[in-house]
Amino acid sequence: MSKSHRKSDFCLNCNTPLRSEDNYCPNCGQKNTSHIIPVKHIIVETFEDFFHFDTKLWNTIKVTFSRPGKITADYLEGKRARYVPPVKFYIFISFVFFLLLGKLSDHAIEGTENGHGHKQKKIEANSITLNELLGDKKTYFSRDSTDLSTLELEYTGKETLIKQIRELNTAPDSVLNKLLLTNEFDTTRTTRDKFRNLLSEIHNPKILSDSLNTYFQVVGKLSFTSKAEYDRFREEIKHYSNAQIDSFLRAKDMKVGWFNRQLVKKLGKIDWKDEDDLKELSHAVLKSISLTMFIMMPLTAILLLLIFYRKKYYYEHLIFSIHTHTIFFLIFSFVLTVQIFINESLGSKLWVGAFISSFIYLISSLKYNYRQTWRKTIFKFMLMSVPYFITGIILTVFAVLYGFLA
Repeated sequence: MSKSHRKSDFCLNCNTPLRSEDNYCPNCGQKNTSHIIPVKHIIVETFEDFFHFDTKLWNTIKVTFSRPGKITADYLEGKRARYVPPVKFYIFISFVFFLLLGKLSDHAIEGTENGHGHKQKKIEANSITLNELLGDKKTYFSRDSTDLSTLELEYTGKETLIKQIRELNTAPDSVLNKLLLTNEFDTTRTTRDKFRNLLSEIHNPKILSDSLNTYFQVVGKLSFTSKAEYDRFREEIKHYSNAQIDSFLRAKDMKVGWFNRQLVKKLGKIDWKDEDDLKELSHAVLKSISLTMFIMMPLTAILLLLIFYRKKYYYEHLIFSIHTHTIFFLIFSFVLTVQIFINESLGSKLWVGAFISSFIYLISSLKYNYRQTWRKTIFKFMLMSVPYFITGIILTVFAVLYGFLA
């Protein structure tokens, strides 16, 4: 990369006289350049100063994947000029990773598109399972492929649901088969007969009415008897004082406290059917998780210090932790790039390989840096994995809650 630039006769920072051969000010160290700088030069200089793209970034990536662990060993030995500093490398790669993760989240929220690339218009409809219609709690999953309690019916109002159930009771096999296939059930005669029997049980208007009265359950004991009541809650909660929210919590038989107060406020503000609201929430959670990683790295370094005690200084383990997490994000960023921009199906299949590659890379790095036998390295890797994943899960849960509530 060219280092040529326009020079000035004096330092623009401290006014020290400069010679034509002076590239930097001998007094303050600022680069000797004219105050008139082309836009291209600004862009190139920014990349060059921050990442040193001319040599450092490429050296860092090349050594990272050709010799696992060497970049950490070299840095600790003082061979640092050839590589991007660990924290800068981490910030850059983690920024790319969470940017891609946010984009993937946006794609998932936006849902499917039609053949012309335009989003299909969503129909405002509710859904209810057969289990709920029979007066039981909603069943989300069942290992029994013949368990029809998870089958969902969509409706826009109580009258439309009653009409739909009446029509299904007398519908031909082809109509039932289509609904069963949509919900991923077998279309055998036995399944159809079982379906009709369940429909006949919920044909009673009183059972149907009681089931729908519990439909607008938001979380825990926070439920509403109708959509109108729920919509009214969402509109009024914006203007509630803390005392009014506490009164509302008592009325719903919920514990009064900061957590539930914030939960109710947030649930009132978010429209779960609005893409923009969901995207905003998703980005807030991802931002919170990204900040959590700054806590994970020093905690991981403590684990390394306790288990791989051969290196006695904490900062040695911290540098290893920063490099390792950076490599993980680099590998995952590659998979996300494939999944978002190349082929979603292929990208999804690559995740298993990405995690396996990350584990292999970590073990190889531990072996290179701590100079222990493969047996000891693998044993200590397994030993640190348990507290690492437990800590990671706890911090992630807190990050999600904080991102949602803050």
